[in-house]
Amino acid sequence: MTAKQKEEKGRTTKERILEEAEKLFAVKGFEGTGIEEIAHHVGIRKSVIYYHFKNKEEILQTMLDEFVARGVTFKKRLFVRYAESFMSKLEEIMEEMVEFMLENRRITTILLMESIKNPHQVPLLELWNFQSPAFREVVASAEAHNIETVKSFDGDPEGMHEAFFMLSLPIIGYTVFSDKWCTHNGFDKEKSRKNFIDAFLWYFRERTLKRGTSR
Repeated sequence: MTAKQKEEKGRTTKERILEEAEKLFAVKGFEGTGIEEIAHHVGIRKSVIYYHFKNKEEILQTMLDEFVARGVTFKKRLFVRYAESFMSKLEEIMEEMVEFMLENRRITTILLMESIKNPHQVPLLELWNFQSPAFREVVASAEAHNIETVKSFDGDPEGMHEAFFMLSLPIIGYTVFSDKWCTHNGFDKEKSRKNFIDAFLWYFRERTLKRGTSR
């Protein structure tokens, strides 16, 4: 048995469905992918998918819910680890943030694609809802560890507008397009990553200081 076969055997059918669907959605889009195609890539009958999920929409929603849960856990761990030195460790924190996003590149791509395609349901706005339970949990964790920088962009429309357009969207754009841009332009990927982090942190520090926080 190969290493790949052992890995496949160790995962549940539901996990395999989600993984193969994520791969397909990220390339072909949600509407461009059918249940039969997902079943074919998993190596199961279509009826097995309906045993685990009511429909394709539930598959997508499960992916998004799991991504949000991973994000909340990741940020709370950062707050614990850097509680005493958040502002002085921004480079390390941002490196970890970029790595987390790149590890979740497929679902980030799906989020962006579906938010552009669907005028009635915009997953990015739903997930980056500053009043959602997930976001409130992140803010509460930051407050519990006396990290004021997170709270400085929370609580007023201007702060939320800035956090979404000037902080969240650039990270999403970098996650989705960085490798493609570097390949297209013959640019070094590590240099691209460093340049992005430097620029992001320059803006973050400038805005944080203007908002009167130092930790």
